[in-house]
Amino acid sequence: MNKMKCEYCEVAKGKIKSEVVYEDKEVIAWMKDMAAFPGQVCVMPKEHFTILELVPDLVVDKVFKIANKISIAIFESLGVQGTNIVVQNGTAAGQKVPHFCVEIIPRKEGDNLNLDWKPKNLMDDEMDTAYLMLKEESEQLVVGQDKPIREVLKDEKTEMIVEKDGEENYMLKQLRRVP
Repeated sequence: MNKMKCEYCEVAKGKIKSEVVYEDKEVIAWMKDMAAFPGQVCVMPKEHFTILELVPDLVVDKVFKIANKISIAIFESLGVQGTNIVVQNGTAAGQKVPHFCVEIIPRKEGDNLNLDWKPKNLMDDEMDTAYLMLKEESEQLVVGQDKPIREVLKDEKTEMIVEKDGEENYMLKQLRRVP
């Protein structure tokens, strides 16, 4: 069977030349040559995941934290007035390359880049049905609500060090501060 190569995986492996602005062992952020605006950056996991729902929570967290820092850098270095943070999640949402990524698009007043969509009035029964379906499904998604954080971390099989030399991990301490 002939496996198609993922263009973004090729970038992550260094096989396609790209302007990398950030890289570590799990995440890479690079400037796209085909962009909506100069300075547009793609932040993605190096490991291949086609859509957001397949990406492990810890990787999603890291990708978005890096996207946040790069957005700050874009504001400061390019003198823009805004950024759009976009995830095209699936072909129906406009995803062209089957590799999850977060796009950071620099914006300036009057740049004529139109990312607006027109909301439409929905029937009450459409809204009620969608709400009930989402509410029921989302109740299944809550992770660790009734478990201590140590058990949640253990269940997710993270590599995070909970304690080292009898001292509590700083990251764990920060997690406990979240309401």
